[in-house]
Amino acid sequence: MDGDGRPIAILLSHREIYQAEGAGAVTSCVRDMAACSHYRERIVVLGDPVRAPFAETRFLPVAKAPWFYGRRTARYAQGAANAIKDLNPALVEVHNRPSYIARLKKAAPHIPLVLYLHNDPQTMRGFKTPVERMQVLQQVAAVVCVSGYIRGRLLDGVSTSGLENKAHVVLNGVDTAAITPCRSQPRRKEILFVGRLIPEKGSLLFAQAAALACKQMPDWRFVMIGAWGFTNNEPPKEYEKQVMAEMRKLGSQGEMTGYLPRHKALERLSGAAMSVIPSLWEEPCSLAVIEAMASGCAVVAARRGGSPELIGDAGVLVDQDDPAQFAARMVEVALNAPVLEDWQQRARVRALQALDIRHASAELDAVRRRYVG
Repeated sequence: MDGDGRPIAILLSHREIYQAEGAGAVTSCVRDMAACSHYRERIVVLGDPVRAPFAETRFLPVAKAPWFYGRRTARYAQGAANAIKDLNPALVEVHNRPSYIARLKKAAPHIPLVLYLHNDPQTMRGFKTPVERMQVLQQVAAVVCVSGYIRGRLLDGVSTSGLENKAHVVLNGVDTAAITPCRSQPRRKEILFVGRLIPEKGSLLFAQAAALACKQMPDWRFVMIGAWGFTNNEPPKEYEKQVMAEMRKLGSQGEMTGYLPRHKALERLSGAAMSVIPSLWEEPCSLAVIEAMASGCAVVAARRGGSPELIGDAGVLVDQDDPAQFAARMVEVALNAPVLEDWQQRARVRALQALDIRHASAELDAVRRRYVG
């Protein structure tokens, strides 16, 4: 199908923030992929209004439909459907919201729809059962999954009726030319946790492991970068208080920075020796893993979700949600200089070869090319 130069519409979910301040992992993925795409000049990102949208692509704020369409989410979806009908794009990519598909299909039945899954489809409204997933698969031209793990969850229980051919895996990526190890000075003896301070990300597990490891690593520091959300203005949640209490046990060996903008977090990663990703949930395609590897950190991560696909043989995977296990791995890697340097080098090479944004964007463009020419 030839798109005749018509735009490619990328629809963000309600409450995704398409600007530097407050941007989450999905927004970062969309922005980075679009910036490197062969179709960059044709891409239009649709989302909630923001003050300073990313400049890499055209941005179209979605005006919510009137109140009688129901709740804000429904009003947003209908507003997006109206905007897409007016835009008449060659293709629409819907990020993480299968519940939008039927509404968009009704508004613009002639436009191919691609569903882009960043999270477990079996947790999404209207997509949890095999029957629901089959119904959506029948309405879309393709589904892009951020890992083989997510593709497996999508197709779990779906009868073999050719629908599996619509499901494609495109791993996330980062700009490995921009995210690089610091070369001007030796890497600091720091072990970083970068992520939201929520139970799923395992921040408390990291703090507990650090408290165990610090006794054997007196000249190392353990740094936690993040907050519950994407701001430091909210009072700490009860879980955050637990993490803070555990980090205080580290004394001068511990540091909590609070939320940092992405570029500040990357600066810390570029000079740190190690990054730990102790996720307690099945990470679909962890940006924290990719950024740490591109930064040349040795990576210690939970063997969950899509993380093994990203890390390959270039990092240490931990099988148990046990602080003692994570502490042991941190100590083993950190206190053996040749081993530490080897893991750092392997992480960087893996990022260059398999996790660069240009490679990821080219794979996504290959999916688009089937529908837009």
